[in-house]
Amino acid sequence: MWMRYWKLDRDPFDESTSPFVPLQAHQEAVARLTESIQSGRRLTRFQERAGMGKSRVLAETLNAMRGPGRRVARSTSPLDGASLFADLAAGLGSRVPPGASRAVAWRCLGEALRLCRWQRLHVVLAIDDCQDLGDDSDRVDLRRLAHADPHPSARLSILQVFREPDDIEESWVADPWELSIALPALLRSECERYVTAKLEAAGRPEPTFTPRAFHRLHALSEGVPRTLDRLADLALMAGAARGLEIIPAELVEGVSVECRIAL
Repeated sequence: MWMRYWKLDRDPFDESTSPFVPLQAHQEAVARLTESIQSGRRLTRFQERAGMGKSRVLAETLNAMRGPGRRVARSTSPLDGASLFADLAAGLGSRVPPGASRAVAWRCLGEALRLCRWQRLHVVLAIDDCQDLGDDSDRVDLRRLAHADPHPSARLSILQVFREPDDIEESWVADPWELSIALPALLRSECERYVTAKLEAAGRPEPTFTPRAFHRLHALSEGVPRTLDRLADLALMAGAARGLEIIPAELVEGVSVECRIAL
């Protein structure tokens, strides 16, 4: 009902359907990940705190890298080493038996990689939310990927994406020589551009938030895209319920209090 009120085709802040907004920092991250693949770097680690847009940047990179000479496989939040290997093997076209053990899944992945090598394909393996692999054995499996096909002619690039915790363990800290990519918080102007672009993509080109509302969206979200999505979404719902023509700063403030989002 609220989407119809604002003349939207869909929820503009739904992660599964909203577009990639080419903000400078996100574009630079895509460019650096793309360069690491094209240059043949075997392992790249992408680490940032929650909600900053890592998964969206990864998806944009993988979409750009798909082509006839390249095969891409992605695993998101793998539960353990076995599911990690199975996800990647299936992404490369291998038939992995349901409930396959770690050894069986690893063998399937190895066979898929060898087939890609024979076909002279460049393979990109992307693992999102690597931090969910908590057991030591699973972390060893994650590191093993770099050696999944040691043949000199193998063309293999591995992208590991981590959510950075407050108390990151030493074993997860990147080597100082590894490629390091960061996503800073959005600026006030980027916040407005980000929200406006998503609204326009969902079918609403008209102004929806006042300038002061954008200021509060930026301040309350602290420039974190995921929090900004949530605040803007809830403000749209509340604005529709109140029959508003445009969303003021006071409404954004009220929504943030209801959601217990700290200033």
